[in-house]
Amino acid sequence: MKRHTKTGKILFYLGVWIMAAGFAFNQTFWIVDTPEPYATFSIPLIAIGIILGVVSNFYKKSKESN
Repeated sequence: MKRHTKTGKILFYLGVWIMAAGFAFNQTFWIVDTPEPYATFSIPLIAIGIILGVVSNFYKKSKESN
């Protein structure tokens, strides 16, 4: 994470937290009695978290600026 810009770091950690929330609301993993509205958001939250993690890789500092 040292080579990422501030925007890249924010996107990465935001993606991690969103993906963790998606896993927490997923009924097949941990929480069994999740209300239905939250359970339907689990897969999109996981997908958004992965997308933010991938997008954060485009926000890296160039090698010349080290």
